[in-house]
Amino acid sequence: MESLYKELFMDNGFMAAIERGLLKELSDEEVEYLNKVVRLHANICYAHLCMCVQIRASLTTTIGVEKQYIIRRGVVTDHEMYKYLYGFNGKSTPWLKVEQVLRQKYPTECTAISSAAAAYRDNYAQDADGTLRDVAKHFSNNPREFFTNMEDVNERNVTDRTAAAMAFLQPIHTLLTTELKEKLGKAYDLALLTPMPQQTFESVGLQQDKIDALEKGVMKYGGIVNSVMRMVKTVEEKSGELHLNLTQSNHWNDIMEDNIGLHILYIDLDLMITFRAFTRSEMFVEFSQNLAYMIVSAHEGFKKLYGFDATKRGKSFWYRAIKDEIIQSGNSQLYQEAEDIEKRLDTLANSDILKDEDRVVAFTHVGTIKKLQRESSLAVLDYFIKPVCKKDLDDLTAFLWVMNDIVRLYNKVMAISSTKIKKETSVALDGIKDMWKKCEKVMMDNLKDPEQIDKWKETSDKMKDLLKKLGGEID
Repeated sequence: MESLYKELFMDNGFMAAIERGLLKELSDEEVEYLNKVVRLHANICYAHLCMCVQIRASLTTTIGVEKQYIIRRGVVTDHEMYKYLYGFNGKSTPWLKVEQVLRQKYPTECTAISSAAAAYRDNYAQDADGTLRDVAKHFSNNPREFFTNMEDVNERNVTDRTAAAMAFLQPIHTLLTTELKEKLGKAYDLALLTPMPQQTFESVGLQQDKIDALEKGVMKYGGIVNSVMRMVKTVEEKSGELHLNLTQSNHWNDIMEDNIGLHILYIDLDLMITFRAFTRSEMFVEFSQNLAYMIVSAHEGFKKLYGFDATKRGKSFWYRAIKDEIIQSGNSQLYQEAEDIEKRLDTLANSDILKDEDRVVAFTHVGTIKKLQRESSLAVLDYFIKPVCKKDLDDLTAFLWVMNDIVRLYNKVMAISSTKIKKETSVALDGIKDMWKKCEKVMMDNLKDPEQIDKWKETSDKMKDLLKKLGGEID
């Protein structure tokens, strides 16, 4: 991993030399070609580095949900890398332009690369993977979409996907490195001797017991999420067998389409998991890249939970699911807790490290960032070089701790809401039970054919089982 960072750092120097016109021994045409090669090389080095960090982080945990959240980033990296190299719209890409030149010198290698890329395209670079990439990067406004797509993320699947990506990425990296050495000659050798700056981290003074508590939180909340999604799947299967339309239930729609409790849990889970990966890092580049992922998680999570634009906060998770519910409940104690949390959120909304959209774009895209007019890898390199100050680290950990307080507050809010929902559900289920009893009596009084009676009993048993799961068992 550190060798990839070294190459990335060297590429930055080569680009600076090209921009300043220092490569006078090369013709204009050669300089133009070299500029394309070095930019490609830099972006590939960063994507490769990301893959290595993701794999190492996944190997340091035995918790299923933690491994799943870590390796999902591999889907984003692989998809972005393929899009950068080959695209999806048929237009020529920087790599395809350089590949035309390389094919004259390395026909066998380029043919093998094209075959590997085509295999990846056929197996992974499809619409479903694009959706999975979007959900893995930005979460989702629909919790069901997030967790349904996350079901496709497992160690074997992502390992196979990354291996398929590396089948064309690694040989491209090798050819581009060969080109740089050939074109730059002694300048390349001298660049190898240049010492690399390394990012430093000011102490955040975290206590070990707090770090250890994150493991319990990951296991607890991961278990809650999995149990909710299993319940949802079971009820859907049963209702499908009975041809019941659950979309007519407002409570069911709240669970399926706008379950903010699940939103809050996956934001909290992602923050805890990325921070644990940061604390377990061993090498400089691991610390830096895992912290970069925590910045992405914090930015995306805060944007959905509360938002950086005060004029749009009325639609945020915080107001819709927590603040408004507390105001309606009239509970003064919960209202004070919410006010205290909101003050902390207001402070974090102005945090430089949380609200920097450009930095997040650089961390999650491969290629030229139009707004910045520079390669994403170079924007990332700026981050790798600069020290991380204590305030930035404090802001990230402050959001982590406030998320834990929000989860606890939300549980209290749900306790109030569930009492109301139980009463409404009980009334609705009582009506369904009465209707079903009458229906069952009519059917049993009129059915004579033993085969029809057996089919009805099978249907009746399924309905009773569904009602039992919903808390409305028929006597």
